Amino acid sequence: MTTLAQDVTIRGKRVSDADPVFIVGEIACGHQGDVGQCKALIDAVAAAGADAVQLEFFYPPANMVGSLEFYKIVEDLAFTKDQWQDLMNHARRHDIAVSAVDYDDVSADWALEMKPDMLKLNSSDISNPDLIVAAAKSGLPFTVGTGASTLQEIQGAVALSLKHGGSRMILQHGVQNFPTPSDQAHIRRIALLKEAVGGLIMYADHTDASLPLARHLDLTALGMGACMVEKHVVLSRAAKGVDWQAALEPAEFKEYVATMRAGSRALGPAYLPPPSEGDERYRRFQKKSIVAARDIPAGAKLTRADVSFLRAQGKEAGLSPMKFAVLEGRATTRAIAKWEQITLADLSGT
Repeated sequence: MTTLAQDVTIRGKRVSDADPVFIVGEIACGHQGDVGQCKALIDAVAAAGADAVQLEFFYPPANMVGSLEFYKIVEDLAFTKDQWQDLMNHARRHDIAVSAVDYDDVSADWALEMKPDMLKLNSSDISNPDLIVAAAKSGLPFTVGTGASTLQEIQGAVALSLKHGGSRMILQHGVQNFPTPSDQAHIRRIALLKEAVGGLIMYADHTDASLPLARHLDLTALGMGACMVEKHVVLSRAAKGVDWQAALEPAEFKEYVATMRAGSRALGPAYLPPPSEGDERYRRFQKKSIVAARDIPAGAKLTRADVSFLRAQGKEAGLSPMKFAVLEGRATTRAIAKWEQITLADLSGT
């Protein structure tokens, strides 16, 4: 049975639960329909050290009905195909992956023609078979938003993608209120999605970017199993344009990237490694070991009254008190002074 991939490679960087977090700077409509602002945001995302910049392609007539009250706003934000090509060329000047959000069939064709490193489908298209199949057949890694979606919709999208070779789908959890109250972020859904469908899970935060928590909340997503995170970026929240409520400004985004990198490193490996030099130092300093409770002559058979379980700072960590049961009754091979650590070499039959 085909299942979702447990790792993908994006522009030469491996992404998995065992690798460093993959960070995406989401421009969305934060460019306010201005190519210059969009280029400045691309530069800011790259300068912050993110792994990818995300560009949101859309063609309004193929995306929504023209009678919607906000259609004109979206129309004013849209770039032409030539403008998108200019922006893609600008992004390629940086050492950063480019993610393209496909909002409709037309923009999907444009994006694929421009060869991004990955794709994203908004949660509005989790039930859109045309875009799911197109992303699956592209061969590219792609994320799919799950905001306000049912488990049945999510599982249906996964099944359709796998049917068409799209095992490189990455589900994205994110509650898309702008801004989302932190107590409604529901970050535990990351673990629930992983259990329900397997594969890799991404987190997109939409909490109030003016709050200090917005620069740190995503650390909890890493702890719940997210291997990728996405954060909105805007040149200025004070301008209160489009997509500003959950967006960090460039300096804040740079701080956020550094925080997420540090948090990712702090997770450590998903296995128990051998004790490090620091661990051994701590063991010698802190762990209790078997020590002589009194002077013990050579040839004496060791009894519980002869020993204490105490912290003692020898050159090595000493014997664990848990081992005394198998050492009791053995004869000492030398005289041991009170408070000396007892080693295996001090006892016969070892």
